Order: sequence, then C-alpha cells, then structure tokens
Amino acid sequence: MDEQQKALYRVISKIRASLDLDMIFRTTTKETCKLLRVERIAVYRFSDDWGGEFVSDFEFAEPGWDFGRFEENTVWNDSYLQEHQGGRYRTNESLTVSDVYTAGLSQCHLDILLQFHIRAYATVPIFIGQKLWGVLAAYQHSQPHEWQPQEILFLTQVATQLGFAVKQAELVAQIKRKAEDLRLANEQQEILSNLIAKIRESLDLNKLFETTTREVRKALHTDRVGIFQFHDSNYNSGEFVAENVLPEYDSAIGVKVDDYCFGKEYATRYLQGRIQVISDIHQAELKDCHLEVLEKFQIKAQVVVPLIKGDILWGLLCVHQCSHTRFWKSTEITFIKQLAAQFSVALNHAELLAQSHSKTKQLDRALQELKLANEKLEELSNIDSLTQVSNRRFFDTTIENEWQRLTRNPKNLSLILFDVDYFKAYNDCYGHPSGDKCLIEIAGAAKSVIKRFTDVIARYGGEEFAVILPDTDKAGAVKIAEQIQNAVKRLQIPHKCTQVDPQYVTISLGIASLIPTANQSVQHLISQADKALYQAKKLGRDTWVFADSVTSIIEE
Repeated sequence: MDEQQKALYRVISKIRASLDLDMIFRTTTKETCKLLRVERIAVYRFSDDWGGEFVSDFEFAEPGWDFGRFEENTVWNDSYLQEHQGGRYRTNESLTVSDVYTAGLSQCHLDILLQFHIRAYATVPIFIGQKLWGVLAAYQHSQPHEWQPQEILFLTQVATQLGFAVKQAELVAQIKRKAEDLRLANEQQEILSNLIAKIRESLDLNKLFETTTREVRKALHTDRVGIFQFHDSNYNSGEFVAENVLPEYDSAIGVKVDDYCFGKEYATRYLQGRIQVISDIHQAELKDCHLEVLEKFQIKAQVVVPLIKGDILWGLLCVHQCSHTRFWKSTEITFIKQLAAQFSVALNHAELLAQSHSKTKQLDRALQELKLANEKLEELSNIDSLTQVSNRRFFDTTIENEWQRLTRNPKNLSLILFDVDYFKAYNDCYGHPSGDKCLIEIAGAAKSVIKRFTDVIARYGGEEFAVILPDTDKAGAVKIAEQIQNAVKRLQIPHKCTQVDPQYVTISLGIASLIPTANQSVQHLISQADKALYQAKKLGRDTWVFADSVTSIIEE
C-alpha cells in the first residue's frame, strides 16, 4: 500500500508539472497501466447527448494489445448511459467486472467488449468540478481479473487529479483563445487604421481597394475578397472592380454579372443596411437565379455588405469562402461591416476624422486587453498549482536576478529554506489529500508573514519551501524565520505520527545570508541554507539554524 501511495504521488506530481493536457493524459495512462499491472488504460469522453468516444491520444496499452487500439473517434454509445445521463457515474460510483463471461451482461454489450478482446474491466468517473466529463478505464484482455479495493481507490485518485488537470487546461485554453481573439482584433483594427490613413493620403480608390482586399483576405483566412460595383441605378448588372483571390480559384475581375433577381428582390434591403451572411449556399434557401451566380464563382459561403454613396447603392463588399462551407464569427462580421463603412467614407469624402479617432481608441483597448491576457498567462506559468505560491522556476529566476543586482549594489541577500517535519509520516498517517491540505495551509501561513513586495516565497520541491529576502541581513532573516515557525505552530495541525511534542505539524529552517560578490555564485548561498536546514533536522527538528554556526557544530 505504501508503494502504491508513492506511485500515486509520482503520477500526481507529473500531472501537476505540466499544462499540456495531451502530455498529461499520455503520461498518466502509461504510468497507471504499469503501476496497476493491467494491459490497457484508456480515457472515454462524454458528448453532450451522453454518448461518447475513446480519445486515442489518451490511451496506453501493453505491447501485444495495440491491434485492439481504440482509434480516434472510436464511438461507443451506451444507450443506458445516454438514457440516464451518465448513470452511476453521475453519483461518483465506479464499475468493476472481473470476467465479462460471468457478469450477466447483455449479448449486445458482450459483443462490443469481445470486439476489443476485453475480458475484465474497471471504470471510474472523471469530474470537472461538479460536471461529469468522462471515464478512466482499466482493461484486462488475456484473462479475468479480480479487482482489489486499493486498485479502484488508486484509479479514483488518478481520475480526480485528471479532472483537476482538465479544468486547469480548459482555463488556460480559454485565456489563450481570448488572447488569440484579441490578437486578431488587434490585426483587424490595424487594417482599419491603415485604411483610414490611406484614405487621408490619397483618393486613388483603385489602389486603396487593391491594397485593402489583400490585407483583409489574409486577416480573415478566406479565399476571395472583392469589391463589386453596379453599372446602373436599377442594380441588375455590375462587375468586380477589385479583388484578392487564391490562385486555385477563378478571378472575378472584369466578369460582367447580370442578376435581375438582385434588383428586384434585394437592392432596397441593402440600401436599408441589410447584411447577407451565408454559411452554406445550399442550405440558405436561395432562389435559383441567385444560386447560379454564386456557383459561377465557386462560392460555398459568403458575407456581403453594402457600399453606400450618398443615397445610392454604389456596390458590395464581398467576402467569399470557396474551399468549404464556413461559420462566420460575430467578430468577423463586425470587422467586415467596419471595412464597408470605411469604404463608404472613401466614396463620400466625409466624416473621416471622427471615425479615425474612434478606431484608434478601439485599437488601444484591444492592445490593453491583449497585454492583460499575456500577463495572466505569465502569472499562471510562475505559480505552483497546489499551494498558490511561486514555483521552482520562478524561484530560480528571481534568486539569480537578485544575486546579480546585489553584486552590482553590494547588500545582504538572505535565504530561508524550510520543510515540514516528518511529512512522509504525516502522509502515511493521514493520506495524500490531507498532505496536500497541510502544504496549502503552511504555505498560506508563511505567505502571511511576508510583507515586502520584493520578498518571495516559493515551493522549492515536495514539502520544502524557500523564502528570498533581498536587502536583509542576518538579524532580519532570523526574525522572519522565527515568525514563519510561529505562524505554522499557530495552525496546530494535528500530527499523531510526529516525534515532536506536542504532536502538531512543525517545520525546520535553515538560514543563510551573504553579500554577493562576482567571484561567487548564488549556489553558494543555496548550499549554505541547505546545510543549515540539514543541521536543524539533525538537532531534533522544530528549530532553525543559521549557516555561520553550521561548521562549528559539525566540528564539535
């Protein structure tokens, strides 16, 4: 059991060490498969209708069973789970079958299992918060398997951590999507700003249309962007006067278009501000005459916005997708509308200055939001996911920077290393979830002592923490160490397996303080603090030792 807990701790550590969901699942399924000594571990993800599929990248099978691999989108819809919206898994229950031949399964269910050579299996739910996300499954192919309670407990604990990982990955993905949306918005706003500047500089519409259609097509990743101009006031004919199109599609430039449907059915609506958004021309219930024109130019989806000059419909701004159907985002439609408005400004020679100011403000807001999103991503990458204090990577960077800074401006740099006394015994007594809670509380207590924004507390590794104290001498460092020690004692976290009296969780601390010099490295400071911590433990724990006393103690 102790070995299994150690194995679980290793798996959890690997899960928490990465924000890459694919890597987390690949690593976890492989480790779990080996640790449980089963022949396959797989992840099943529910869909909105409570059917679902196996995720091929989230699977590991022992050599020899790859032929039965659950390929990508291996759909396995269970009518019972669909009817009962997840069934027993919604109430956080597991399911074990030691032998499919003796489990009393229905024939159709048995046939599916045998298709994948499954002889025994155990499944546990994966939750994201309160939502049932999927199932973690262990399979035995070659023979029956009597599932032991500790095996199911192990699977359940791994599934819980996977749920946390999925939730964290979704939050990070959401931030990245927002950052990407803001980047695209920034790019679009830059195009608008450039268009405004070009309108100010020149009234050469042909050059303006040529440049802008090229930039817009690239920004929207579409197949054609064109400017269509009507020939007469009845809107029955016209031609494309500017376009940017991918080489694999026919050019529309100079091709006369006669569309008597348009003048009769649509012109008045466009004059009133109509915008046509079509994701699939064959699903849009268009008249045959209109559909014929679109097919002529290989169009499968489009957005069309009017270009108004005075009180007439001068033409249309057309954005075409020719390679496939396309769902147009609201931000894309808004961008196209903004472009059309600027083209209309160019046609009318009016209201240029006011619109320029408006677009500049929008650009500033987009840049600010993008900056905030990037700062949030940077913050996430520097925080330990369990304790919410700085992580080891941030510690390494910060202490090196402080060492270099104080080498140039000589002042003391102090370091406190401390860890939890008899923490392995605590985990053995109370379990890893309680151990995690203990670390969270200790990190919070230590963090409450740190008052200066220049001081940094970080999780150094496992149950060990570090406190960086720039511009702090020995007396100041000792004072902070004693305050942290007392703050932890005040928590009075019970620890019946400790050898310290009274039986509460305590910490041991090693303190070092140096004035950095060019002929030393920061590793010297870290080494001194580490030796002091070792000596504090050697002296019986629940105490602190300053580095300059370590040598004399050892010699004695």
